[in-house]
Amino acid sequence: MTTGSRLSRRSVVLAAGALLLLCGLFMTGRPWAVSENDRYRTTLRQLSVASAELEQDVLRARLGLPEVHGSAAPDFAALRARAEALRDFPSFLPEQDRQTLAATLDAYVRALGENESLLARSRDAQARGEPRESNVLLQAMLERGASAEAERLINTYVQLYARAQVRNERSRVAFFLVSLLLGAYVLVVLVRLSRASGELATLNTDLERRVEERTAALSTANEELRASEARKAAILEAAPDGILLLDGDGRLLELNPAAERTFRLSSAQAHGRDFLALALPASLPAGERERVAAALDAPSGRPTRLESPCQRADGSVFPSELTLTRVPGDGPRRFTAFVRDITERREVERMKNEFISTVSHELRTPLTSIRGSLGLLEGGIVGELPPQALDMVRIARTNTERLIRLINDILDLEKMDAGKLELKLAPLECAEWVEAALSGVRGMADTAGVPLRSEVEGAPRVKGDRDRLIQVLTNLVSNAVKFSPRGAPVTVRVREEAGGRVRFSVVDQGPGIPAEQRGRLFGRFQQLDGSDTRSKGGTGLGLAISQAIVDQHGGRIEVESEEGKGSTFTFSLEAAKSVASEAPAAVPRDESRYNVLVATADGELSTLLRGLLSHEGYRVVRAASLAEAAEVLEASPPDALVVDTRMPDGQALDWVRRLREQPRTRELPVLALSGRSAEDEGVGMPLWVDWMTKPLEETRLLEALRYAMRQPGQARVLVVDDDAATRRVLCARLERLGVQVFEAADGESAVALARETTPDLIVLDVGLPRLDGFEVVDILRQGKGRATPLIVFTGRELSSTDQRQLTLGITRHLTKARSSEEELVSSVRELLNGLLTRREAAAAERKAVS
Repeated sequence: MTTGSRLSRRSVVLAAGALLLLCGLFMTGRPWAVSENDRYRTTLRQLSVASAELEQDVLRARLGLPEVHGSAAPDFAALRARAEALRDFPSFLPEQDRQTLAATLDAYVRALGENESLLARSRDAQARGEPRESNVLLQAMLERGASAEAERLINTYVQLYARAQVRNERSRVAFFLVSLLLGAYVLVVLVRLSRASGELATLNTDLERRVEERTAALSTANEELRASEARKAAILEAAPDGILLLDGDGRLLELNPAAERTFRLSSAQAHGRDFLALALPASLPAGERERVAAALDAPSGRPTRLESPCQRADGSVFPSELTLTRVPGDGPRRFTAFVRDITERREVERMKNEFISTVSHELRTPLTSIRGSLGLLEGGIVGELPPQALDMVRIARTNTERLIRLINDILDLEKMDAGKLELKLAPLECAEWVEAALSGVRGMADTAGVPLRSEVEGAPRVKGDRDRLIQVLTNLVSNAVKFSPRGAPVTVRVREEAGGRVRFSVVDQGPGIPAEQRGRLFGRFQQLDGSDTRSKGGTGLGLAISQAIVDQHGGRIEVESEEGKGSTFTFSLEAAKSVASEAPAAVPRDESRYNVLVATADGELSTLLRGLLSHEGYRVVRAASLAEAAEVLEASPPDALVVDTRMPDGQALDWVRRLREQPRTRELPVLALSGRSAEDEGVGMPLWVDWMTKPLEETRLLEALRYAMRQPGQARVLVVDDDAATRRVLCARLERLGVQVFEAADGESAVALARETTPDLIVLDVGLPRLDGFEVVDILRQGKGRATPLIVFTGRELSSTDQRQLTLGITRHLTKARSSEEELVSSVRELLNGLLTRREAAAAERKAVS
């Protein structure tokens, strides 16, 4: 019934339109007025008659008869005026027909002009006594008479009028047919309206019934809506987080009670205020404020969560977590802001960080001492132990190392979660660090009877943290060794892939991993359920840490395994650029107080020495000639002299001999650089600290300089650590190398000892009383201790910034829990290499003499 009602109303409108259209068609299809046609045809006839009369008067004049109407120039002008008047065409002619009629009129006017011209020429010829020519011109005028063009103009108009009549008749027929259709439609509408009138009563009755039903349903919906609004209001009021409704300009519209309590102001006070001005403190950096403001421009349905300080109405500031989202809808823009006070969370994080720091220092430091003491006992420092006691010491040391590894893994995971795991990225030769990783687990593999193989295709290079990548590969290879049967090899494959990446694969022939258990491989403290797996031990943290490290390098560890056929763990890293494209390392700007005079005319050699010595902390002064070097020696004697034997202004050997004869430069350390050996030059060693042939051995040069500028005697090492047990262990280890060891328990004592007797090496802990390690290094940088080799041996995890600050001369950074005493001793040997070599050579010489 509703559809029929709508159709009837539309039909009435269409019927009214049809009637109006009929009226319009009637007006459009009415017969044309014949008076306009008659007037125009009469004018055309008059023009034709006047043209014929003019030609007759021309003939009369030629025959000597009197003219009736005249054939002079005014008569021609009158005909032209009549022709121009005919350009007011009848209105019923279309534009195309008017153009055709206008062209015919133009032809008539041209013919009229030609007749006038020929008549004038004929009369001139007659006057000159040339009757023959006059007759020819008159005959031409009559042949081209304007009357003929006038007749053609009449015929053209008659044809155009007939064509217009035909079109008009067709239009009238079309209008008649359309009128019939519209009349029929009006009749149909009237019939339908008569039927609809009978249905209106029924429709009204049904409509009243439906209105009553809709009213009842609306009442029920309103009750449900009020209940829903009450539930939402209860949720908003009970929500622990502050919830704020903002308009499109970021102004507050509504606040829930939690937001009022958080910001300590009522909803009435906050209404209409700018949210950013109200909630964000004025001290907030501009970048942070823009970051919050940008969240209000995020697309609808995409919430933005960020942490930012907020301020209350009383001016106090609290840490908060803001979640901003745009309310979906077609109306005005609205935003919802969720504000959560995270003061308690920050306090918990602070307590957790303090606990981690406590674990790092208070637990790892004594464990390091315990491990070192047990290592000394196992190494026989107090004499050979009975076999049973030696086994107990070995068990204690092994479990101590296991506990240290567990603590390191837990701390690594905490750093990864906090996003504080810093990577020391550098170009790495894959073959080198793969071999280093395999060397670390080769002992374990030999014990298990599992061969280790590496297959490196080409010479790929990657950019990464060498120690962390070795940790990843060590974890994967050690796991493969654990689960491989005796005699089954574990293979590490490395190959370059398309797209500039290098793929690493660790392949074993173990029992394989069931598909349902692979998802647990990289979970924390997760081990597979099989009894064989449990018997292998481990903390279940290695793969989780490895995955996190590879993630930070832009890769992902993947597993392919088939039960009974082994497993393959793979990951890919971005390949490093070629060596030629890498930027050269920047030369350190800070310099020591040691002055080295470099006398050479070779520009390339001078540049090489300047970069090498400046990098080690020396202040380099260059002299391009012996005369210039003499001026420098006269002005300010350096701590050492490096001289090239080939100088342009004299013999360097004779010049050095003269220096040895002068009291001021008699003890000056001199290092000679020559293309020939000292024996070939016939020079004795008393003139030189060392004689070096080209090409230059950089390591030997640095060792010679260190030896030349140090105080005489055996190698001196300063051990700085606030833990007495650790100092005793380190001193015992180092004294066995034959070095003189000095101990300091705090930073002030370390600085005093370093100033009193310059050490050849410093082993430094960071966490010290009075002056910490950073302050000790800063003080030593101000004097000649700037070039002193340094080993930072601490239980603290050092960031890259910390490592840059804790640098003197050649520096190594070792972590107590990650580096064994053997690694420390190896680093000491490396940094004291020149001194220990000289000591061992002197001891051998004394032994040979005795």
